[in-house]
Amino acid sequence: MNRRHFLSALAAFGASPLAPSFLTPAMAADTTGYKALVCLFLFGGNDSHNMVVPLTTAEYNTYAAARGGPAEANGLALPQGSLLPIPGGLYGLHPAMPNLAALCTQGKLAIVANTGPLLAPTTLAQYRARSVPLPPQLFSHSDMQSHWQTMRPDAPADSGWGGRLSDTFGTAATGLLPVSVTLGGGGIFMKGDTSSAFQVGRMRYANGGIDNRNRIARVPRADVDWNWTGGNPQALFVGNTRLVRANRVEEQWASVMEGALDIGQFVNDGMYNATTVNGNTTYSLKVPVPGTWPTSGNGLAAQMHAVAAMIAARQALGVTRQVFFVSVGGFDNHGDQFGRDATTGNKTLLAGRHFDLLRQVDVALSAFHQATVALGVANNVTTMTMSDFGRTLKSNGQGSDHGWGGHQFVLGGGVNGGRIVGGFPTVALGTASDVGEGRLLPNIASDTYAATFAKWLGATEGELDAVFPNLSRFPARTLTDLML
Repeated sequence: MNRRHFLSALAAFGASPLAPSFLTPAMAADTTGYKALVCLFLFGGNDSHNMVVPLTTAEYNTYAAARGGPAEANGLALPQGSLLPIPGGLYGLHPAMPNLAALCTQGKLAIVANTGPLLAPTTLAQYRARSVPLPPQLFSHSDMQSHWQTMRPDAPADSGWGGRLSDTFGTAATGLLPVSVTLGGGGIFMKGDTSSAFQVGRMRYANGGIDNRNRIARVPRADVDWNWTGGNPQALFVGNTRLVRANRVEEQWASVMEGALDIGQFVNDGMYNATTVNGNTTYSLKVPVPGTWPTSGNGLAAQMHAVAAMIAARQALGVTRQVFFVSVGGFDNHGDQFGRDATTGNKTLLAGRHFDLLRQVDVALSAFHQATVALGVANNVTTMTMSDFGRTLKSNGQGSDHGWGGHQFVLGGGVNGGRIVGGFPTVALGTASDVGEGRLLPNIASDTYAATFAKWLGATEGELDAVFPNLSRFPARTLTDLML
C-alpha cells in the first residue's frame, strides 16, 4: 500500500461508525432508507412572475397593469386565457408548462412563493433605511448566484450548502462514489468543507435512443485528453498517476487524477454492462431507465436522464443519500423574452426565449418524475429549483430586468403538492413588497426554503445550523407544510 492509499484508508476509517471521536465528529444524520435531492439551478434569473400568475379577474388585471399590458404593447402580461389553472383556481402556470400543471393537480408539485436571499427578516422601510443587514451586491448575477449556492452572503464563498450536506451525510456513501454528484456546474454549491462532488456527463443520444458508445462517468484518457502516443499510453498514464511524488503540487494533482480514475471506473462498473465485438465496445445500463425522453434539443432532460440512471443504480453504487446539481442557462431575458406568432408575425409571449426555456424545464422534470415513479422511488426523490433572482414586474419594452424574490418549484412523491406555500405577493407596483421597478422583497428566506430539504433528507437541528449558519436569524427554520 503506497502512502496515498494509506491516507485514503485512514480517511475511510475516520468516517466509519467505529472511529474514535478524536478522528471524526459524531454524525447524527439519519441515513436509513434512500433519499435523493435534485437541485435545479435556472441560471440568469427566471421571470417566475410569469411562471405562476394570478388567475382571477381582479388579481389578473392588477398583474397585467404591473407588467405593462400585453406583448403587443411591449408589456409582459401573458394572455389570461393561456394560463393553466392549478388547484384552487386562483393561480395558473405558464402555458409552456402543461406537464407540471398536471403534476400540480395530482398533488406532486408545490410552488414556494417569493423566496430569496436575506440576512435578516426585512421590511420595505428597513430596506430603504438600511437598518438591517442586506445581502451584498443585490441584483448582481454572480453575487446572487453565489448567495443562493452558499447560503452565506455575509461570508467568503468557500463552500456551498450542497457540499455541506455531503459532509453531513458522508456516511451514507459506502462505496467510492461521494454523496454529491454534479452534472450542471455548481462548483461552489457542491464544494464541502471536507467533501468534493463527482462530476458526470449528461446522457448522450444517437439514432433516437441512448448512444451506447458512451457512458456518463468519463474516465481520464491519456490519448484523448493529452494526446499521449505509444503502444499503450493509458497504461503508462495510470502507472505514472499512482506513483508517490515528493512534490506536494504533483502529489495533489496525482491524487485528483487517481480519484477520477477509481471513482469513474467504480461508477461505470456499477451502472453498465460492456460488450465488445470486433474491437468495438458498447455499453448498456444494467438497470434501464423507464419512460420517454427527448433525445435532442433538451440539455436539461439529458442531465435528468443521467440522474435517473444513477438513482436506478443506487444499490450498486452504495449510496443511501444523494445530492445532485443540474442546471439550465439563458434566463437573463432583458431583450429576448418575446417571440413572434408563426401565423401573424405579431409580437407574443407564447413564443420566444423564455417560453422555450420553460418548455424544456416542463418536459425534463415531467420525464424525470415519471421515471422515478416507474422505478418505485418517487416518494424518495425530491427536485427543487433555484435561480439568481426573480425579475422586475415592470417591462423594459423587450423583456424584464434583474429583480429579487421569486417563486420556486418543488416536485416529488414526498411533496405536499397541489398548492402554493407561503403568502403569494400582490403582483403590483408600489406595494409594501416593491423595492423599486417591481423588484419584490422576499418574504421567505432562501435559508428556510433550502433547510426544508436538508431536514427531509434526515439532518438534525444542529446539523441544519451547521449547513445554514444564518438560519437562526429567521422565525421559520423550515417550511413545515411543504414535505409530507
